[in-house]
Amino acid sequence: MVPYFCLLFCWLALPLKGLEIFDPEEVEYIRSHVTATVGSSVTLDCGSTMPTIFIWGFTKPGADNNMAVAYNYGQGPKLQSQSSSLGRMQVPFNTSALLIEGLQQDAEGMYTCQALYDTDEGARVTFYFTRLDLEDD
Repeated sequence: MVPYFCLLFCWLALPLKGLEIFDPEEVEYIRSHVTATVGSSVTLDCGSTMPTIFIWGFTKPGADNNMAVAYNYGQGPKLQSQSSSLGRMQVPFNTSALLIEGLQQDAEGMYTCQALYDTDEGARVTFYFTRLDLEDD
């Protein structure tokens, strides 16, 4: 019997089969900073072009672990239920942006969008790091 986690991760890896990253050293890193108010809404960008695959992660200040909050492996965006403690999340139609409404105090931290673009020259990977700081009303 194949363990449940293998079924999940093996299935998620299927879209990557045959995808070759020609120069993995040319990964691009883009950093930004956003300040918002608790209870308000914020949109975090993941590039200006829709990636083939993207994964949004969140890390609390001072923590080492990264929590997945949203992803799209080519079958439409999916949100992770554990992200509800941060606010109401959604990925607007036909984008890779992360919209968080009703920001909770726990939403402060680092958001990372890992974007993979399948181009004629091969795959291109970009990491978008957005630091979200929250202010009280």
